[in-house]
Amino acid sequence: MRSFLYIVLVYLCLSLLVVSCSESNDPAPACMQAEVVGPDACQPGWYVLKLQDDAKVTGNQSNSYIGQLHGGYVTTSTLPGEYRQAGRRLSVSLEVDDEPTQICTAVNVIYPTVRVVRVCAADDTGGI
Repeated sequence: MRSFLYIVLVYLCLSLLVVSCSESNDPAPACMQAEVVGPDACQPGWYVLKLQDDAKVTGNQSNSYIGQLHGGYVTTSTLPGEYRQAGRRLSVSLEVDDEPTQICTAVNVIYPTVRVVRVCAADDTGGI
């Protein structure tokens, strides 16, 4: 009986180890509509994006992805150079930047920081 109990415990420990070491299958962040407002006044290299109110976001996203913001302003330093024109409309996947490196004085507005995961589509007109 004791050996059976040991075998069961070893099996449970191994299954727990296998489950904890398996790759995470987090869903990719959904694309949402955004407009490039322009450079962020806080620090060079950062850009302010306005997320459109009508952006549709799926409910099966992990907590690190933008899903709770259905409109509003965010700032990013990872916007590709070809999309850095004010007024440019994009469809982008974003995730929350937990370790922002932006330094901003108190007189400026501080927006939530995000990372651009990918640009899904862009308006080729370059804005207004």
